[in-house]
Amino acid sequence: MAIVHDTVTARTAREAPVAGYAVKGGLRPVDVIVLGYLAVVSTLVASGHDRLPHWGGYLAAYAAMAAAVLGLTAVQARRPQVMALRVLRTAYPLVLAPIAYSLTGPTVLVIHGRYLDTAMNSFESAVWSVHPSLWLDGLVSRPLTELFYAAYISYYLYIAVPPLLLIMRRRLDDLERLVTTVSAAVFTCYLGFLLMPVRGPVHSLAGQFDPPVLTGYVLAPAQQFLMAHADPAGTCFPSAHVAGAWAVVLAVRRIWGRAAFRRLLLPTALLTVSVVYTRYHYTADVAAGLAVALFADALVSRISGRVSDGSAGVPR
Repeated sequence: MAIVHDTVTARTAREAPVAGYAVKGGLRPVDVIVLGYLAVVSTLVASGHDRLPHWGGYLAAYAAMAAAVLGLTAVQARRPQVMALRVLRTAYPLVLAPIAYSLTGPTVLVIHGRYLDTAMNSFESAVWSVHPSLWLDGLVSRPLTELFYAAYISYYLYIAVPPLLLIMRRRLDDLERLVTTVSAAVFTCYLGFLLMPVRGPVHSLAGQFDPPVLTGYVLAPAQQFLMAHADPAGTCFPSAHVAGAWAVVLAVRRIWGRAAFRRLLLPTALLTVSVVYTRYHYTADVAAGLAVALFADALVSRISGRVSDGSAGVPR
């Protein structure tokens, strides 16, 4: 993946940083997003507990995560000069998000009690006449499969590399903008999993694919193993891969400028197509993921605009 560079370091006045500003109780917008997600998912799990074995354990895990967020906030407020605490205070959602994701699989049925792939497949067929995942079978080849699996795996670089660059350069205001945008995107997706639980074409259309299994070289079997053993079922709509990657790209555009944004367009477009080619997602998942990323970017821009007007809180 082409990595962004500091081609544009100055931010326009109308795009003020989110970092350093607090809402009620010393919480930042990203804290509200994370704690709000934990509160909503806890409520849904409690209300649908008859569909979730060991539901009390999930509530305990959500409570523990909320306590960790509040504890970190309190500790960092007492020692604001400690750089390590400042970095952790800003970047912790990137650590918390995979943990929260790992808990989503068993919880996705608390609302409907079943997967909704039949309805999703009917929708896809009605929109495209031929199901896109089956149509793509005509393009399958080992080199193309390896390319698209590489694009799929590149998602982890989006989540890791730009934050690390900002941390190394101590641009914590920009880091908070990036983390807030990504958090708004991925935690919205996590709630979407509960509202529309689907397992994806690889499960719902099994037996209809030709070839039945995509074959690559190195990355394809590695990712297939990971998906088979570590990916929660029912976590397709919206596509968190698409939402998270495009949230990073949109944040990069505001932080580093248009040149960096353009460098990321091709790899991000490949990633977007890859989630359908690999049979993990429906095209509706992609569209929803893009919508979520745009929503997240607009939300953070609105928060930043309010901060610049002095109406979103006071500086720390």
